[in-house]
Amino acid sequence: MLDSGTLKIYHASAGSGKTFILINSYLYILFKTPYNEGFKKILFLTFTRKSSDEMKKKIFDCIKDFSNKKIKKDYYKIYNFIIKTFDLTDEEFYDRSKKILDAIINDFSSFSKNISTIDKFTYRIVQSFKSNTNKRISLEMDTDHFLSEVVKNIMQKLQKSKKWAQLLVKFSLEKFKMGESWDIKKEIYKMAFLMIDENHYFFAKKIRNYSLNNFIKLKKVLVKRIIDFEISCENKGNKFFNFLKSTSINKSSFIYSDLSNFFYNIKIKNFIIDPVKKRLEKNIKNGILFSKTFYNKKQKNLIETHRKKIISLYEETKNFYKKNIFYYVLDKFLLKNINLLSIIHEIEKEFVFLKKSKGIILNSELNKILYEKINYSYPKIYEEIGMEYEYYFIDEFQDISYMQWKNIEILVENSLSENGSVIIVGDVKQSIYRWRGGDAKQFINLVNSHTKFYKKKIKTLDINYRSNKEIVKFNNSLYSYISNVFTSTIYKNVYKNTVQKTFKNSDGYVELNFFKKGFFETKNSYKECIYSKIKKKIEILLNKKYLLSDISILVRTNEECNFLSEKLIMDGFYVNTYGKILMKNHINIKIIINVLYVIYNPYSYEKRFYLILFLLKNKFINTKKNIHNFIENSIFLPLNIFFKKILFNDTITLKNYYNKSLYQIIEIIIESFKLLNSKNSGYIYSFLDFVYRITKQNIVNTISDFLYYWEQKKHKESVIYSYKKNSLHVMTIHKSKGLQFPIVILPFIDWKIISNRYREGRCIDIDPSLYNGLNTMYLDIPHYFSKINDKKINSIYNDYMINIMLDNINLLYVATTRSIEQLILFSKLDNKKLISHYIKGFLYKKKIWKEKKYKYVFGKNKKYY
Repeated sequence: MLDSGTLKIYHASAGSGKTFILINSYLYILFKTPYNEGFKKILFLTFTRKSSDEMKKKIFDCIKDFSNKKIKKDYYKIYNFIIKTFDLTDEEFYDRSKKILDAIINDFSSFSKNISTIDKFTYRIVQSFKSNTNKRISLEMDTDHFLSEVVKNIMQKLQKSKKWAQLLVKFSLEKFKMGESWDIKKEIYKMAFLMIDENHYFFAKKIRNYSLNNFIKLKKVLVKRIIDFEISCENKGNKFFNFLKSTSINKSSFIYSDLSNFFYNIKIKNFIIDPVKKRLEKNIKNGILFSKTFYNKKQKNLIETHRKKIISLYEETKNFYKKNIFYYVLDKFLLKNINLLSIIHEIEKEFVFLKKSKGIILNSELNKILYEKINYSYPKIYEEIGMEYEYYFIDEFQDISYMQWKNIEILVENSLSENGSVIIVGDVKQSIYRWRGGDAKQFINLVNSHTKFYKKKIKTLDINYRSNKEIVKFNNSLYSYISNVFTSTIYKNVYKNTVQKTFKNSDGYVELNFFKKGFFETKNSYKECIYSKIKKKIEILLNKKYLLSDISILVRTNEECNFLSEKLIMDGFYVNTYGKILMKNHINIKIIINVLYVIYNPYSYEKRFYLILFLLKNKFINTKKNIHNFIENSIFLPLNIFFKKILFNDTITLKNYYNKSLYQIIEIIIESFKLLNSKNSGYIYSFLDFVYRITKQNIVNTISDFLYYWEQKKHKESVIYSYKKNSLHVMTIHKSKGLQFPIVILPFIDWKIISNRYREGRCIDIDPSLYNGLNTMYLDIPHYFSKINDKKINSIYNDYMINIMLDNINLLYVATTRSIEQLILFSKLDNKKLISHYIKGFLYKKKIWKEKKYKYVFGKNKKYY
């Protein structure tokens, strides 16, 4: 099972039984160890807390059941394996299980500590070599809040400094000239984020060593080089047109005017997007400067006479452009950000000050702290850990970052060198955390690398134990087709070799629903329509005796998660949501806020008008009268009579809310409008709790104070929602990783493969001799990079594209592999930019796609008992 001095790597596709492999291997060690505390020699690292908690529970429950002489179906294979491997009788097996269980219970803290997330393990180590300080250091999880505080403090300090204030004004003006937002808070936030983001650690480390004077000198170098290049281009353009003038050649005489356009674009500095067109290159190569049908014989003769010179000018200019365009683009990007980069040391000072004053370290910098410690001096705790653990398990390897692996690799290699064993499990297709540092290439490199220091065994788990036949078959075909979109052989093979064998005999069911382009007028109507389809689908499934808890709705964004959760809850479904259900979106909360505005502004007829419209729209007012007449006859009434008119009673009067607390006024509104019922109690009680908290803390006391505070906070305040055991699951695809459900509904499979906006940037190495000693820079990746004819820029852009494509295809893979019995998809039919284009292409390749067919079914739609 586990060979000494061997690194065992498992390729574990979705549903391939990796949990069983890990538990089986863990228990093997427990029974193999001659004493009962073998769990103290095992370090089991997972990527998420959910995975670590699940693994602890399953291992503990398994041992507990064995000790109680219970062999569940799920664990029978483990029981059988251990009995045969160690040649035990049933009684010996039960007795040993009891002793191991007692040892775990007696030292549960060690058992729990040794099955941990990588982050928690890292924090434990970092704390160990920071524990010699007198002041306790706590872990700050909310990086966004910390960075916002840093930016606020920096802005205040810089504005007070005459030197920095001038720099900030200059930077804002430069941004304004380029048509970008002049507010630099976002830019400072971005720079602060880069300083602590693990993905940009090496960039931040190098840039810290670059002084303000160096930045000032570098700016002069950049400005001069940019101007020199632009002047040279202008001169080369003028040289060409002056030559035409001197030789009487008409610029429009050239075929398609391509040559003239090339020099014109060079002359006016319109050359970021490649001016060297393929058609022009082809014609120059073939010696074609004018068309065969060109009628002007004089011009033909002139061009023929000066052909050599014309081509020479073109080649000279083209080569000059190609030689320098890469550095010109880098210079422009660096110059654009150089004012911001020059305050890097101010950001660093504020980091240090805030962390010291608060006594914190950021969760996002734990890996960097340990990485630096290891590279500076080998921490003593590593020697202790090396002696403490003999076996290492690392799950979800494709999601761990470069630094996380480097921080663990030392321990792994030490264990293997001393005849320990290591199990690593991963799947490149489920790498969806690159934005958090996860690196799929790291897993590929580990698999393909060679070492003399330890043995390596690689195994692919190719049986799908999760999904029914039709779902496995569908996914096999779909991702085999999708593998062809990759130009990278490595990623192509990852998906091409993803075919799984089926374990279950039940048929399974896959349903694909498409909506044609132009069917929806607005984004909201599309979402509303999809919701109505989902609601009908859920009702059908419930009629087929499925439980709500059998169904999971998976979406890509938190916004979609919130939207569906709110709609489902308002329609009376019990929902287990991983999203944030905002109070502000509920009808009844909107009514409360509108009524408060009317009370606060009794003569604001605009507020009254909106309140009446809202109540009419949502059928809180049922009037048989003409709506226009009803509004006209109500809106200008005295406030008491106005409320009586719209409520058809006099429960709200001026006397009701005079001398009442804000909380009491809101209670009166809720009672008067009969807003509280079983469907919305979660919203109402959460809102009342919010009001109680802020009044108790003296944050607000009056209606005026409350309305102002509400406008500031309404985008964050969510419902405290308790759900029942039998509840529908609504979550993002990221949250669903590692989970499985009988029914999976994917309502919005239409996200863009590549966004039109900047999605990310990357750090690149640059020549320090050209950049005043600076050897690295951060570069945003705009989409026009694809149109620049330069190998280095093309390489940067293609690498970016491959990563983004892999992210989105992996996200689709995770989504479509969560289901056991039924997989139901909804998507727009738009264009090649959407992820659903791959599904359409797959159907087309199978020769079942029809332009006017919008529903495709695989397998049988029935209840599986």
